[in-house]
Amino acid sequence: MDTDKQFEDPIAAALLSDSVYDSLRVRRRSLFKQSLSRKLAWQGLILAALAMVLPLAMVLPESTRALFPTGDPLSSTPKILLLGAYAGGIEAIAALGLIYVGVRRVRHDGSLTERQARRLLDIEDMASLFSLVTGPFAVLAFDGVFLLAVSGNDAMETFFSAGGDNPFASAAIPVTLFEVTVAAGVLAVAVFAASRLFERRLH
Repeated sequence: MDTDKQFEDPIAAALLSDSVYDSLRVRRRSLFKQSLSRKLAWQGLILAALAMVLPLAMVLPESTRALFPTGDPLSSTPKILLLGAYAGGIEAIAALGLIYVGVRRVRHDGSLTERQARRLLDIEDMASLFSLVTGPFAVLAFDGVFLLAVSGNDAMETFFSAGGDNPFASAAIPVTLFEVTVAAGVLAVAVFAASRLFERRLH
């Protein structure tokens, strides 16, 4: 193994590189210093966690299924689905933002001006904030309700006695639980594939 490569300082390499983007990124204060490909990979995992509600809904006990107006969780539009759709929307929009940044870097990294690079960094930071902070909290709450429901009637009775309303009551939502979770699964695969592509092209 080449000794110089073994001990190469990635920060120094970025500062000395021809990429204005990499140079500004190293000096920039940010909560999210991870590479763009890693952020997309994390987004893929978050979307996969959202999609996990599909198998959970399929194994709900009869006592919990009775809480859904139609008795069929997958074709229903429960109130809690608003949270799931919100989480999925956040992750999808943020992923598009990161993919846009990645495409711009692949095509124009060597010719980006400082102003253009700063604008891309702003987009990356904003997308990272929503997708890696706001989105996961919403997914965690969404999954948590269904994990509670899988536990059966006793768990739901405890939830109701604590003052909780029926999260599976019908709501005016234009999509079903099946549609939201399947879309999340498809997006998870697509976003993870994009992360692998950028891992090869940008590093």
